[in-house]
Amino acid sequence: MKKLISYISLALTLGILSCNKDALNKGPLNLYSDNNVWTDSALISRAVLQTYSGIHSIYDDAGNWMPCDITDEAKSARSFLDCNKINSGQYSPSSGIYEDLWTNGYANIRACNTVLSHLDDMPLSNGGKQQIKGEMLFIRALTYLDIYFTFGRFPIVDKVLTLDDDLAIPRGTVEACVTFMLSDLNTAATLLPDKYPAASTGRATRFAALGMKCRLLLNQKDYTGAAAAAKEIMDKGPFSLFPDYAGMFYPENDDNEEVIFNKEYAGDQSNQVHALDTYDNSSYFTGFSSVVECPTQNLVDQYLMTDGKPWNQSDLFDPAHPYSNRDPRFQASIMYDGTNWMNTNMDMKLGSAINPSTFATSHTGYMLRKFLNPAYIFSGNNTNYQNCIMLRLAEIYLNYAECQLKLNNPEEARTYINRLRKRVNMPDIATGQLTWDLYVRERTIELAFEGQRWNDIRRWATGATMIGTDITAVKIGETNGARTYATVPLEKRYFDPKMYYFPIPQNILQRYPAGKVLEQNPGWN
Repeated sequence: MKKLISYISLALTLGILSCNKDALNKGPLNLYSDNNVWTDSALISRAVLQTYSGIHSIYDDAGNWMPCDITDEAKSARSFLDCNKINSGQYSPSSGIYEDLWTNGYANIRACNTVLSHLDDMPLSNGGKQQIKGEMLFIRALTYLDIYFTFGRFPIVDKVLTLDDDLAIPRGTVEACVTFMLSDLNTAATLLPDKYPAASTGRATRFAALGMKCRLLLNQKDYTGAAAAAKEIMDKGPFSLFPDYAGMFYPENDDNEEVIFNKEYAGDQSNQVHALDTYDNSSYFTGFSSVVECPTQNLVDQYLMTDGKPWNQSDLFDPAHPYSNRDPRFQASIMYDGTNWMNTNMDMKLGSAINPSTFATSHTGYMLRKFLNPAYIFSGNNTNYQNCIMLRLAEIYLNYAECQLKLNNPEEARTYINRLRKRVNMPDIATGQLTWDLYVRERTIELAFEGQRWNDIRRWATGATMIGTDITAVKIGETNGARTYATVPLEKRYFDPKMYYFPIPQNILQRYPAGKVLEQNPGWN
């Protein structure tokens, strides 16, 4: 009996049995026998699209905590969330950090493997089968990437497991895991189309596979390989920078020309909704104790003045109006005192109607603006859900620029950094003036809150200064009717190098039978 319970638990771990009721009941597939599904083109399509629903995006984290809350980008307004344990170093395998990411990830990997195992049963053309194969390999690789960037090495499952299989699969080596993901992405890139008809917009393309390959190789510090993948996208892809940095994330601009891959919401690919606008707007708009992600003063200080200089080196900086004359990406990303949002003056002074002092409080003095929908309907039936952009051309430019800097080609890197600055009317970096620090700053502000900073920090080995740092806030006062702004300490964060990868949750470890325990990450035993 104990052995049976252990194997059932392990089956849950690897997605053989799903503990997610919604995953079992979503869509019409639970109404049909397995044999019927794979002989009906409409049901096959539904099975494929459900794997898109299983993709994890940062918008799925809204209402809990997002990755920015554990870096120097933001501070959660909710003291009871697990991100605070991470920031203070008070967590362990028993804390279960990212346990759902592991469990739900393997459930989606199983869903992909299931579709792949039935390709020969499908009454489709060879071209149709090959496209589906490419989609499943892409989504499987994307899901493994999420697990890999969070926990490091993982058990490689490349088929549909049953209770007759040995389920105690050990974690693969780094080389084996990376090789496996690259194989899926490379094969997907040969099978997927460059683009789809309008009715299928949002599905994985060849360039999405190449883009995730670029991201993986960059984080493996394979700069030549990552640069080659980026160059193929830039040279052969149909992408260009969207002219409006803020508007790029609005629902009316879903699937715009900059997007390489996104998770579709309230559409055929996902049929899901998210709570981003509900939880990251002020309680003044929502009517309940909202506001979770609060940008830090640390991040605000990274935004240059419009003359291209840091605030503390620019003649344009006015301490009485510290938010004027900033890089336009600042106004597009962060709610600050005096900005306008939904035809409302955002009074961020502690104790105001916008930022009350007793609940739903931003102690940093800032709130998130990036991603939010300015036309969101807070009461009634909102159907206007923006997609989550998971990969866009700007990241490819930055990845390519980082590779070129590492390969000692700074002028090539400068070309692509300046393209991003030109989009928002910031001055070019002059010939010979692109430094590593300038590149890091540009990546920080261009990709703020988009979920890649933890990977960046690990790759750069800057955890001590970007994770375990002193978090600062703005204190807004008033003297003789004029607002005053002062930077004040808010929180001392903790960092240990073992934190670059999260511990395998204890509940996952305990599902392995005695004698075949899953190896824990270094320092977390």
